[in-house]
Amino acid sequence: EAALRDQMPLAQAEAAAAFGDGGVYLERYLPRARHIEVQILGDGQRAVHLFERECSLQRRRQKILEEAPSPALSPQLRARLCESAVRLAEAVGYCGAGTLEYLYDETRGEFYFIEMNTRIQVEHPITEAITGVDLVREMLRIADGEPLRLRQEDIAMRGVALECRLNAEDPQRNFAPGPGVVSQVRWPGGPGVRVDSMVYPGCVVPPYYDSLLAKLIVWDEDRPQALARMARALDELELEGVPSTLALHRALIASPMLAAGEFDTNSLETWMRDWQEGKS
Repeated sequence: EAALRDQMPLAQAEAAAAFGDGGVYLERYLPRARHIEVQILGDGQRAVHLFERECSLQRRRQKILEEAPSPALSPQLRARLCESAVRLAEAVGYCGAGTLEYLYDETRGEFYFIEMNTRIQVEHPITEAITGVDLVREMLRIADGEPLRLRQEDIAMRGVALECRLNAEDPQRNFAPGPGVVSQVRWPGGPGVRVDSMVYPGCVVPPYYDSLLAKLIVWDEDRPQALARMARALDELELEGVPSTLALHRALIASPMLAAGEFDTNSLETWMRDWQEGKS
C-alpha cells in the first residue's frame, strides 16, 4: 500500500502531461491467467459465436501455439464466456468477423475482457476446423451487404484443433530473425492436416516483415489424438535453408505441460528457458 501511495501521484502527473487528464484506474492483478478468445460473426444487427480458442502459450505476448476449444473451460463456463462475447458484439452493432479476447482466472473461475480484434486472425483455421464454418467466406458475404445467415443453433463444435506457428527465428539464439533462401521444404499431409504458407524451395525470406513462415493446423476427434497427429505432422515437416522454430514445436508438443493442459500466459517462457538449457 505504501508503494502504491508513492507511485500514484507519479502516474497521475505522467498521465496529465501526456494526455491532459490525470485520471488513472486500477486493474486486478492476476498472478496466473489464461488468454482465451471468442470468435464471433456479426452483421450489425445480430451476432453469433463460434466458440473459443486457447491462446495462453505465448512468448513476449506473441502466440506460439493455439488450440480450440480451451481445455480449461467447463461447458457451463464456456457458455457464459461465449454469450458475453455475443452480447458485447451486439451492443456495439458489430459487423464482420471479430475476436473478443479475455483473461481467465482459474483460481476464481472468472474471466475479464481485454480487447476486441476487429478482423480475421492468424489462428482462425482452428475455429474453422472444429465448427466446419468458412470464416473468411462468411466475413466476405457480410462485407458485401448480406445478412448473417448462421443461427447460433446451427453452429456445433466437434473435436479438437491445434495450430503451430512456424517462424523464421532461431530459438537457440534468443529468437534472432533468420532471413535467407529456403533450400528445401516438405509439408506434411493426410487427414486432418492443413498447411497455410507462402514458402517454397528457392523463395526468399526477407528481413522486412513478420517472421511467420507457415501455420500447421491439425484436427482430430479428441485432444490426445490431436496432439499425436500434430507430433506426427511436425516430424514429417522438413524446412532447410533458414533457421526456424520447428525444433521448438517438436519439443513443446511432446512436453508433459502441454499434454496435461495445465499452463498460463507465463508457462511457455519458463518452459523455454529449461528447453534451451537442455533441461526439458
